[in-house]
Amino acid sequence: MNNNSYKSVSNIGSNAYSPVNDPLTYCIGDNMDQRFLHGGNSYIYGQNSRPCQLFMSEYCAKNWDGFCEVASLNSSVVYPNNFHGCETDADNFGKKTGGEMLIRNTASRKYLVRMNHAKLKYEPFDPTVPTSPLISYWEGDEFYQSQPGIPEYAVNPSTIDTDIVMDKILMKPSIAENLLINIYNTMKRQGTLPMLKNTKLGRFYATHPYFKAKGGV
Repeated sequence: MNNNSYKSVSNIGSNAYSPVNDPLTYCIGDNMDQRFLHGGNSYIYGQNSRPCQLFMSEYCAKNWDGFCEVASLNSSVVYPNNFHGCETDADNFGKKTGGEMLIRNTASRKYLVRMNHAKLKYEPFDPTVPTSPLISYWEGDEFYQSQPGIPEYAVNPSTIDTDIVMDKILMKPSIAENLLINIYNTMKRQGTLPMLKNTKLGRFYATHPYFKAKGGV
């Protein structure tokens, strides 16, 4: 008697790369054309879907380009943040626009130096496409199963003044309040906070009442 086995999607059809399967074609915008182009996996389409939030945050953390800029202008406020890789705040209650959540999620990727009590997990962006890239997310370990881990964030003082993601956060700090606090506490604990003096971020910490009360920079 032969044993039946399931084949993976990579064993079916062509594995050749096609530009139409670029995740950017799923994630930039949210319209009916995407559904005609990619088929029936409606949970993937649009910037605010979980796969797109995970993909775009990693993509934009590596290199902020014109696609990221367009996505950062998304003014929709009807979707929650499905990223789940940052400290709990208003991100998950629909109080930020899609563009603001992209900035917040990108910063969570870009400035992460350590994730405690969590493991990084991977899955295909589109499981029906053999060449689809992997997206990643944090999952709490056996001690922190109810949350995605405890992050530590920090920045490079020598490059932070030319960092467009931080520029956008400093223009509206409420986008990433807890992340700014985490960066401050981490760099203060590491003894690197004084290196931010005379930078845009350092001046923010030196003048904001909350951080002034904690000693400033």
